[in-house]
Amino acid sequence: MTFDRAQLDRDFRAMIGPLCEAVAPTGFEDEAEALVRALLSDTQGLTYETDALHNLIVHRPGKGAKVAVVAHLDEIGLIVRHIDDRGFLWIETLAGVQPQQLFGKHVVVKTETGHVDGLVNHIHPGRPAPCAEMPQTLADFFVDVGASSRAEAEELGIEVGDPISIQYPTLFLGKDGKLVAGKALDDRACVYQLIELTRLLADDPEGPDFYAIFSTQEETGGRGAIVAADNLRPDMVIALDMSLSTDLPAFPDRGFINRIGDGASIKVLDRSRGAACGLIADRDMVRGMKAVAKERNIPYQIEAYTAGATDASVMQTRGGGIRCGGIQIPMRYVHSYEAAAVSDILDSLELLYFYVRGL
Repeated sequence: MTFDRAQLDRDFRAMIGPLCEAVAPTGFEDEAEALVRALLSDTQGLTYETDALHNLIVHRPGKGAKVAVVAHLDEIGLIVRHIDDRGFLWIETLAGVQPQQLFGKHVVVKTETGHVDGLVNHIHPGRPAPCAEMPQTLADFFVDVGASSRAEAEELGIEVGDPISIQYPTLFLGKDGKLVAGKALDDRACVYQLIELTRLLADDPEGPDFYAIFSTQEETGGRGAIVAADNLRPDMVIALDMSLSTDLPAFPDRGFINRIGDGASIKVLDRSRGAACGLIADRDMVRGMKAVAKERNIPYQIEAYTAGATDASVMQTRGGGIRCGGIQIPMRYVHSYEAAAVSDILDSLELLYFYVRGL
């Protein structure tokens, strides 16, 4: 399989809808895992395993260094905390959901027996009583699934502890559909990249000993990635994730991080505010990625931003230390109705492939 950018563009447009629409809040990633397995089912020479945190590890044996590339399967979401006597569901966050995202949204409750549609809203939805100021917590938000009693909600299969996914249809925007928008582009656009990378490397007899890690629970601190790092002990990890695009109205130039449409983002630095974890990318990996980008005329940017982190930030110090870096996709509206440039997604994939192939 060769790097055919036109074909990869077509693949992306066909695959990203189903990938984004998989209901897989953090800790409940089984639908996304099953879809990845199905999309790789016709690729030969791979072995599959899952671990205690339900990471999906896909291995293609090769020569030399043990190289792992990680993209996370999970999405931010909600969870059912309580079902009241009138059939309304009261909720808690499953990582990263802010109150301003919730007014009037379509959601799907993932039950043991299937999906249940609902609407999430606030006790003051606007009419008849307005919300005087932005809520600071989720305490006054609820989900309406059309049930008139707790018993009726339970007849739909809903139980306390069921995860909830906030729904945004996948769209292509602008001339020739140059932007993609949808739910969970963080990180399903990168899951697409890792699927394609695995396919490309499967036919390459000279490549490194390659592990594709489709990780779980990244949105709750990279817990799946920690377990994968401890089990695999790779020599090198490349994390695939999203970088903030700050080309927005009224955003100050001094706050610039990345710009949508300007190419792949090579990570140098990140950190989770209020936490010790964070990545200072391996210097040789950063140099190598820059060199590949320049050699192949792949547009690229640099991310050095001390908020937000990826799986690499928690893997770097495991098992005596692992060389870690990251390749990012600039994205607008993170953890909301996310949007990215298709060209950036393909630029990032091209950089990833030719960097890994040259190891």
